[in-house]
Amino acid sequence: MADQSGLVAGDPSKQWEWHEAYRDLFKNMYRTTYSDMSHGRETYVRSDFPAGYGGHCPSIRFDILHCNTAFDRKMALLRTDPSRDAMPSFKSNLDGVPWYTKHPCGARKNPTKGVVPHNGTTTMLKPPWGILTGKRDPLNYRAVPATMKRALSSPALGERSNLAARNAGSLMAESSSAAQLEAPKVDSPKPNMRWADESQDEMGRSHMLEQSQSI
Repeated sequence: MADQSGLVAGDPSKQWEWHEAYRDLFKNMYRTTYSDMSHGRETYVRSDFPAGYGGHCPSIRFDILHCNTAFDRKMALLRTDPSRDAMPSFKSNLDGVPWYTKHPCGARKNPTKGVVPHNGTTTMLKPPWGILTGKRDPLNYRAVPATMKRALSSPALGERSNLAARNAGSLMAESSSAAQLEAPKVDSPKPNMRWADESQDEMGRSHMLEQSQSI
């Protein structure tokens, strides 16, 4: 075995044990966004503080994606150091657990077995990342809901709609032919016009009588 007394750090063959940056690099070298998304891990740089916090956030400032490195270990040690005035961990707040209460119970755990179809593999993702394909067509102007399809298949509904369509044209044709065959009506004179004609006749007769009397 060669002499390694001149090495500053340690044995290169055991670099995984004593070189933390090397260990973090090889732990996350072959991680993909798809595999992290499938296992519910981090896929983007997230803040360690609640929404709306506008102060300094080290993970975003230094663009730290993975949470299993020396950076997060050091931040956890600094947070729990009693000699430092540091902010607490907001993990429960970000996870949705009401940790401000005296006895937090968390969100209600609804049964999830069999709710979302899944075959147990990582290739069939669950929401919100999975794409769920249903057996029915999507609701749009091209697809008809299944309930309406069953109603349209009813024979009574089909006969009623066809009869209405057939009767509409015949009724319109009969009304137009009856209007053409009907003779035009002569309107009788209005009462005021008849009274005006009678008064003109009386005036004419009285004028004739005056001329005969003057002779």
